[in-house]
Amino acid sequence: MRNPAEVRPNRSLPGYQLLLPLWEMACRAALARYRRRLADGAAVNAATLRGILRRNAASEFGRRHDFAGLARSADVEAAYAGALPVADYADFREPFARMAAGARDVMFPGRPRLFVSTSGTTGDPKLFPVTARQQNAALAFIALLTPAARAACNPGLGFRQPTATLMVASRPGRQTVGGIPVGNPSGAGIRRILKLAPPFWVFPAEVLTVQDHPTALYLHALFALRAADLGCIEAIYCSHIVSWMGLIERRRAELVGDIANGGLAGNLVLTSEERATLSALLPPAPERARQVARELDGDPAGRMTRLWPRLKVLSAVVSGAFAVSVPRLRELAGPGPALYTTCFGATEGMVGINLWGDAPERYALALGAVHFEFLPVGELDAGRPRTVGIGALDKGERYEIVITSHAGLYRYRLGDVVRIVDFAGSTPVFEFDHRRGSVVDLVGEKTTEQHFRSAFARLAREELGGEAGLADFTIWPDIGSLPYRYVAYAEAAPAAPRPDGARLAARLDVLLAMENPSYATLGRLNGRLDPVDLRLVRPGTFEQLVNLQRDNVAGVNANQVKVPRLLRNPEQRALLQRGVLATAGG
Repeated sequence: MRNPAEVRPNRSLPGYQLLLPLWEMACRAALARYRRRLADGAAVNAATLRGILRRNAASEFGRRHDFAGLARSADVEAAYAGALPVADYADFREPFARMAAGARDVMFPGRPRLFVSTSGTTGDPKLFPVTARQQNAALAFIALLTPAARAACNPGLGFRQPTATLMVASRPGRQTVGGIPVGNPSGAGIRRILKLAPPFWVFPAEVLTVQDHPTALYLHALFALRAADLGCIEAIYCSHIVSWMGLIERRRAELVGDIANGGLAGNLVLTSEERATLSALLPPAPERARQVARELDGDPAGRMTRLWPRLKVLSAVVSGAFAVSVPRLRELAGPGPALYTTCFGATEGMVGINLWGDAPERYALALGAVHFEFLPVGELDAGRPRTVGIGALDKGERYEIVITSHAGLYRYRLGDVVRIVDFAGSTPVFEFDHRRGSVVDLVGEKTTEQHFRSAFARLAREELGGEAGLADFTIWPDIGSLPYRYVAYAEAAPAAPRPDGARLAARLDVLLAMENPSYATLGRLNGRLDPVDLRLVRPGTFEQLVNLQRDNVAGVNANQVKVPRLLRNPEQRALLQRGVLATAGG
């Protein structure tokens, strides 16, 4: 008889024995088709643009810019670039507002299926329309290409690995004045697959619809801990897995009790129907409870592998702003599980997919998801910046991505600056460099998020026992007095050596100058910048920061919320300031 803790809650779904092989076949076929496209990426990209122009030619925007004529051009990309300038969100605010009020055929035929909101991490939240075609393009990558690529990159993983998916399918929080739902991209995508809840999920689909975020994460932990055969943990960002393991640590007594007794903690925010449905799927498992309790009492290093001996892969974005969480995640996981980053995406569209298990920070361009152009870094601040196409990119150079989407964005500056590191066939392979809004540049020295991230990584290796010793960091540009300075807030991991704030601040200032020589030559050496003011905060402070971000951005799925690397919100800074343990340099 199977251990009741390992019974898959979704295997009673009718027809799953038939649907699962069909899904696997579709995944493998999608990956094979995508790999063939890589050989002629420029042609695929041009064909994507031509299709967008043809489909949207009858809209107001399409008629104004003669999309029909542009689509007939022999060199459609050159004609398109000559007809429209590159654009920022401000250029779309008015037509999007009209669409939200109910206007039809504005940027594309008909009305949006819904509007989605950005997380507001690098500025005020923005609303974007979503069409069925855009959703389907994204789902092709998320539901077909990503599982196939993950299986190909991790031998032995397969497609049926028992999986914990740390997400929430948030319902649309409101409607526009025209009656269009306002939701979020990840929540909308999850809701579309709930009726086909994968039988390899170790939790029932009902967990994803629980709207109280702490309760949902507790339920994910409860069902995952019951599954000793768990093989894959996936989340949007790797920092979410780290914080989830922190929740397991904090609520260990309740979790162990619920596993042993087959119950649900009384303080969980659930409707009576949700509680009854979930309770029926939780038979007592006292032996598994004893195993979990024993491992949670042990050393945190390698805890995930001990809890789940068959854990093969941790699947989440590990690049860019989230790289700071990778050392801590590796420490918790132990040496066995592989890190696989999935897709590089944004609210506005899918950008890349990872095809290399040993290079989780690399992405091949998501051909067909949107149309791509690239702005060389030397053009970023030009009055009329000039883009280049896929065929004109140089390896080693940096570019801002410009997209034309299936949902009304035309030559839109995405804000993500990437570095071209290779080519797969004729298709560029890139690594994320920084967000355009994350270049602080207080005195013209162009300090970026990447400079701070690299400096903090080196600081952690030197002073905190390794990169896992740094839990998180963020930056506040202090222009309230002269000279200007950067105020850095950082949280050390619980197991890190007790840091000396003054020594860390002085060393961080040196390391930042090493990462960005202009910080020294244009800032520190001529007196335009004071030394970095490093402020260490209490454990758990950055989790409070994420919770504040989540509470303050209405309509945004909790899956999307992340630590802002460049603070802009005084309320966020006040929270960090309340958590300060030690201040150095100021």
